[in-house]
Amino acid sequence: MLKEFMPSSFNTPRKVWAIMLAPFFVATVAMGSYQYTHGLFVEPLVQAFGWSRTEVSASLSFAAVGIITGPFLGSLLDKYGAKPVMLCSVALMGSSFALRPFMTELWHLYAISFLQFMAINGTVMLPAGRLVGIWFKKNRGKVLGLTMMGNNFGGLLLPPIIGSLLITFSWQFAYYGIAIMFALVWLYTLKFVSEKKACASKSIKDQEVRLGSAQILPGMTLQEALKTKYFYMIAIITPIGSLAFSMVLPHVINNYTNSGISLLTAASGLVVLSTFGMIGKVFWGIIGEKITGRKALMCSFSVTIVGVMLMYNPIAGPLFWIAVAVFGLGMGAFGPLYTMIIQDLFGLRNYGAISGLLGLTGVITFGAGPVMGGLSYDLAGTYKPIIIAASSGIAIGVLLLTQIPNEKRY
Repeated sequence: MLKEFMPSSFNTPRKVWAIMLAPFFVATVAMGSYQYTHGLFVEPLVQAFGWSRTEVSASLSFAAVGIITGPFLGSLLDKYGAKPVMLCSVALMGSSFALRPFMTELWHLYAISFLQFMAINGTVMLPAGRLVGIWFKKNRGKVLGLTMMGNNFGGLLLPPIIGSLLITFSWQFAYYGIAIMFALVWLYTLKFVSEKKACASKSIKDQEVRLGSAQILPGMTLQEALKTKYFYMIAIITPIGSLAFSMVLPHVINNYTNSGISLLTAASGLVVLSTFGMIGKVFWGIIGEKITGRKALMCSFSVTIVGVMLMYNPIAGPLFWIAVAVFGLGMGAFGPLYTMIIQDLFGLRNYGAISGLLGLTGVITFGAGPVMGGLSYDLAGTYKPIIIAASSGIAIGVLLLTQIPNEKRY
């Protein structure tokens, strides 16, 4: 069964799946600790230091640092391969949580958050895309989806574990718990991640060791990619693809609790959303293999629009569960399909540098999205303006995708 995923010359499928579990585990811990456990620490830090909720939550704004460092990490990925970049990035993120119990000033929190986010692109998206591109010539979309499911799986796994540590022990102990998780995935990465195929000749391997660099892969250089118009179209699509995540997702719970739905029900809806996000990654990855990543992303964007618009009039009952499920199913597709499109158009040679540079435009929505959501409610007393804005923006993304070539070039 596993052999159908492998290149014909590669005969150790178990080893390859062990390799691909590394970015899954890293994504589980890295994204779970960033996206899903932050809220658990807000009140303990407010009580411990007297900081305001706004001051504590402002630490998340340093996520923009991770986007800015993306091109640098991408260049390192192209030069040295996935393993060294993953090891250094996981070590930096893990250290940031190990240092948190020692902070006493607000600037300590901000400095540690800077350390945390400067490495985040080197833990998840960039290495996963490279490893899947190397090891899976067929079924790339499916495997990208499975690997990136870790982003959502962290939302299911980490909150109950960290919440239990907070209740049973302390916020300091809970931070140590996250640091230990990073140490475990670091050891797993050290043990299993490799880019060298079993069929590679000894002379090639020896040359790679002497040069201290990663193997040269097929595809465009960054300079060649910059000369194509498609690079700039994808640069526009990048922030559009983040609209659902940055503008709508942070306000899903408040959108429904403000209409009278209980916090418990709204939180349960978020679990459903996360679950369908995982399903969506694999589902759309499979669809992308059949009809290309471009067409699959157009379809998933359309599904996302439907899910977002179903939240326009938030009401309890079956429509609530349908809305969060449809939204999650559509939103979950962006990571794997976006990676597929980049690799189809530009190949793997400078995948890290190209993907990192394209990701810079994501600063727009990641920086403005949460703020626009807050302004929407403060000024209009409802989240309907951002629902319309996000849906309109994603619709523009569908139109732009019609101008991207459909064929696989690499």
